[in-house]
Amino acid sequence: MYEKGGKLMKFVKNYYKSIFAALFYGITSALGIQLLLQPAKLYTAGVTGAAQLIVNLLNEFSHMSTPVYFWYALLNLPLVILAWFKLGKKFTILSIISIVSASFFILVIPLHPITNDPLLSSVFGGILSGAGIGLCFRYGFSTGGTDIIALIVQRSTGRTVGQVSFAVNAVIITIAGFTFGWELALYTIISIYITNMVVDKMYIQQQKITVTVYTHKIDQISQQLLKSLNRGLTLDYHLKGAYSGEEIGSITMVLTKFQLFFAKKIILDVDPEAFINIQPTMSIAGKFNDN
Repeated sequence: MYEKGGKLMKFVKNYYKSIFAALFYGITSALGIQLLLQPAKLYTAGVTGAAQLIVNLLNEFSHMSTPVYFWYALLNLPLVILAWFKLGKKFTILSIISIVSASFFILVIPLHPITNDPLLSSVFGGILSGAGIGLCFRYGFSTGGTDIIALIVQRSTGRTVGQVSFAVNAVIITIAGFTFGWELALYTIISIYITNMVVDKMYIQQQKITVTVYTHKIDQISQQLLKSLNRGLTLDYHLKGAYSGEEIGSITMVLTKFQLFFAKKIILDVDPEAFINIQPTMSIAGKFNDN
C-alpha cells in the first residue's frame, strides 16, 4: 500500500506540469462546450465533437436526453487501450487524466450560452479547445480520442497533428450538415479550423527550424549536440570571417522548436562567443525523427 502511494507521489512530482495541463484542458474544453459550442449546436474537434453529435442526434430523432460526458468517456475507451500499446504508459496515464478532467468539468459546468452569435461561439469555442489540446501535446500526451490516432499517424507520416485531426473531423461536419443544416456545419468548420490552428501553433514539437552555428569550437559543440539531441549535423571547417579575417567553422542542423532551448544552452555553455542563426523550416524531404 505504501509502495503504491510512493509511486503515485513520485509520478505527481515528476509530471505535475503535465497534470496541470490535463486539468487546464478539462476546464477550457468544458467552458467551450457548455458556454459556446453546444448551446449553438456547433461541434468541437475529435471525439468530443462526435459525443456532441451523438447527443444531438439522439435528442433529434428519439427525444433521448443523454449527457455529453457519458459518450465522451465511452468513445475514448478503445482509443485509450490503443494508446497504451502504441504510445506508452506515461502518455496513456496522462491522457486518461485529461479525459476524466474534461468529463468532470462538462458534468459540473451548466449548459449556459453566453452569446447568441454563432460566429463568436465558433471562434472563441475553437480558441478554448485548441489552447487546452495544444498545451497537452506540448507536455507529451493527448486529450484522448482522435488525437491519439492523429499522433500515431503524425509519427508515421510526418503530417502535423492539426492536418490529421482536420481530416478526421470532416466526417462529423458532413453528418451534422446533412442532419442539422449546412449553415451550422460551416460555423463548425470555422471552429475546428481555429482549434487546429491553435494546436499547431502551441505544439512546438512538430515545428521545424534550421539552426546554423558559427564557432571556433566546432568539434566540442558537435559532440555535445549529437550526445544530447540525437540529430544529424553538417559540419564545415573551412570558413573565414570577412571582417575579422579569422578561420571559423559552422554547424548546421534541423531541430524542432521544442529542442531549441536545449541546443542553445549546449552551444553557449561550450562557446559563449558562438554566433547562432535560427530560421523557420517550411518543409523537409528525407528522414526526420519526430519522436
